[in-house]
Amino acid sequence: MKRTKRAVSLILTGVLAVSLLAGCGGAKEEDAAKKDTLTVAITGDPPTLDPHSSSTSSSVNNLNPVYETLVRYDEDGEIVPCLATEWERLDDLTWQFKLRDDVKFHNGEKMTADDVLFSFKRATGPDGAKVAYIMAAIDSENCKVVDDNTIIIATHEPFSPLVGYLPYIGAVVVSEKEFTENPEEAALNPVGTGPFKFVEWKKNDRCTYERNEDYWGEKPAYKNLVIRTIVEANSRVIELESGNIDIAFEIPANDVERLEQNKDTEIVKRLSTVVEYLDMNVTKKPLDDVRVRQAIDYAIDEEAIVQSVYRGNAEYCATTVTPNMNYYDDSDTECRFDVDKAKALLKEAGVSDLKLTLTCAENANRLNAATIIQNMLAEVGITVEIQSYESGTFYDMVDAGETELFIVGFGAVGFPEPDNNIYGPYHSKQIPTNNMGFYSDPELDAMLDAQRATDDGPEREKIIKDIQKYLRENLPVIPYANSQQVLGIRSNVKGFTPTPAASHFFEKVYFE
Repeated sequence: MKRTKRAVSLILTGVLAVSLLAGCGGAKEEDAAKKDTLTVAITGDPPTLDPHSSSTSSSVNNLNPVYETLVRYDEDGEIVPCLATEWERLDDLTWQFKLRDDVKFHNGEKMTADDVLFSFKRATGPDGAKVAYIMAAIDSENCKVVDDNTIIIATHEPFSPLVGYLPYIGAVVVSEKEFTENPEEAALNPVGTGPFKFVEWKKNDRCTYERNEDYWGEKPAYKNLVIRTIVEANSRVIELESGNIDIAFEIPANDVERLEQNKDTEIVKRLSTVVEYLDMNVTKKPLDDVRVRQAIDYAIDEEAIVQSVYRGNAEYCATTVTPNMNYYDDSDTECRFDVDKAKALLKEAGVSDLKLTLTCAENANRLNAATIIQNMLAEVGITVEIQSYESGTFYDMVDAGETELFIVGFGAVGFPEPDNNIYGPYHSKQIPTNNMGFYSDPELDAMLDAQRATDDGPEREKIIKDIQKYLRENLPVIPYANSQQVLGIRSNVKGFTPTPAASHFFEKVYFE
């Protein structure tokens, strides 16, 4: 997944328990007559409702009720069937998927393998520029329809994580008919196979949906879904407390305790797969010297940053593979804060009176973290000047290689496949799109390529854990915070499980 600006928020399909019989969606069998509308408040208006242009969480959240993917993650991070019932890897480059034969789009048309092929070709073509990073492995020209319920998906090169990427929003199945007959209309009025039908988009206000009575899986317990755009955090909290909304995204740390003590509201949390880290442009001397990077790591008390900035809503993470991802290496996870060691490494590298610029986007948490890092590095003789810019300007500077130290976030928002969190930030082929520190290391590249070519199992696990150990030693970046999703809900809302993502699913919700 791409970095915070372009894709970290994007991303992805999320994590809800599903089964072949129940379908992607479903809800607990409860009497929903008490309340028939669920109202959710998110933090921004969707720039688009085209799933292949959806690089923001606001778009993804408004599309999750409508569109579905071949497979999904359950609550334990395991891949389970959705629109596909089964799959197998035929050889290094091809996979076969069997599709459900009882799925209809909201326009009444039956979903077939032709729609899947069309969707993947669109996602990997010019219309899919915003989702290209995740879909790039798919060789859509060599994907083939076997029959209405069978499709062969090809990849450009051996790519073992393929199935782990398919819950992503870019891999949703759209109606070929809708996007062929009137693509502009289809992008504004999404027609999918999901548990809710799209009704209306009032820009900068809300999207509304109604229950899909012809849904192939278990239907939601309530009839109407409203997703409101409430940008200002205090307003989301007030609306939640007043009962005007049922679920509110991104609750500020200052409001958590009060909402937990209110009998009418609750807080739900879940660690994400996103990591905030200090990146270093290794083309700038002396940051090309691993001893200097190690010294910076030893000079920083990451635990203190987490406590001061996130107030319990994040955890320290030693690498960009997070504890809730597959193949997380737990052998070396302690913060290495040691001022004397940092000074010794700088002396060994022949560095003194070092002056560096630390750049970040205009983000309160990152600016606060930058100030703490500035003070900590001063203790070992490194003078840091902090500069902050509007997000677009900041990332333009990063792409151009104009930064020295800088703070970014990166993560597979919503799925536990570790490839996303290691390949993008570190492979030399990803410079500067995702490998923003211009880090080029043939030994690391070889390991990253090897884990992609190796089937899931003990061998791939060892490679990925070895990669984490290698990163911990060579430090192309210095991770400090694995952020947490913090949402507020009304106490009568049941059945909601947050994902590790900035996007969530609501079809299992019911009211008490």
